[in-house]
Amino acid sequence: MGDPSGIGPEVFLKAIKDQKLKQHLSKIILVSSPKVIEDSMLALNVKQKINLISNIKNAKHDAINLINISGCKDFVLGEPTINNSKFITNCLSTAADLAFKNSSCLVTGPLNKSIVQKYIQNFTGHTEFLGKRFNAKEVLMFMTNGNLHLGIITTHIPLKKVPNSISKVLIKNKYKLLHNGLINIFKIASPKIAVLGVNPHAGESGTIGDEELSIIMPAIDELRHEGYDANGPVSADTVFTRTEYDAVLSMYHDQALPVLKTIDFHKTVNITLGLPFLRLSVDHGTAEDIAKNYSANHQSMMEALLISITRNEA
Repeated sequence: MGDPSGIGPEVFLKAIKDQKLKQHLSKIILVSSPKVIEDSMLALNVKQKINLISNIKNAKHDAINLINISGCKDFVLGEPTINNSKFITNCLSTAADLAFKNSSCLVTGPLNKSIVQKYIQNFTGHTEFLGKRFNAKEVLMFMTNGNLHLGIITTHIPLKKVPNSISKVLIKNKYKLLHNGLINIFKIASPKIAVLGVNPHAGESGTIGDEELSIIMPAIDELRHEGYDANGPVSADTVFTRTEYDAVLSMYHDQALPVLKTIDFHKTVNITLGLPFLRLSVDHGTAEDIAKNYSANHQSMMEALLISITRNEA
């Protein structure tokens, strides 16, 4: 559930109250500590028993099935503490290992990166952490609200490092992960994907930077030669007004995410492609400023859980 001081417990409990998920409780295994959700259950009037298990085969259909992770220190909603950085990381690692072992999905709640960094040096996010843990050759941050699908080539790095971080090989690898994800998760048979430029107006034939001509276009040409419906480089300022593409592959984090979140912030889900299992997450942070109010929207968590259940049943 991420950081116990954030809205993770709240959005999880609100999500499983919905009938769409309530009928699937036996398929949802919570990796945390009972103390993390007990106060939230009381505040939200969730009357559901907690079934402590060590084996997922003992999950029940009428309970919150929980694998207990010890080490959770006292916490206050809205006030994250370094004391729980180890606990948060242990929950994530245990849940990831469980997903790997059972060929299942991993759904993660929000965590505070600055807190986790106190325990894991240079921690930049779930995507990078899980990629390293499972020795993934390449991973892709894939954002979707069900209608608009985005792949992000470079994620949590400074903007000034983006031009030197993209390469022909990287673009091709990320493109193929996006292509396969669209087929496997959303059943899009022959995805048509727009590859964005990195400069304004996709470089305007080299007058505004040369990355499009020297890196991005050669990658697109090779992808098309291999049979992929790769298109571009497309200018980021117009691509979202066009309807012929199934997905967009952006060069950096803030090139496309503001558009997706503006269109439908609450239903957006973050998916990591390239791991040996499917990882899904809410597309929001710990929201410490509203955690005490129990006013968080749970739609993103519910969408992530629904996709995971559908995927496991496939």
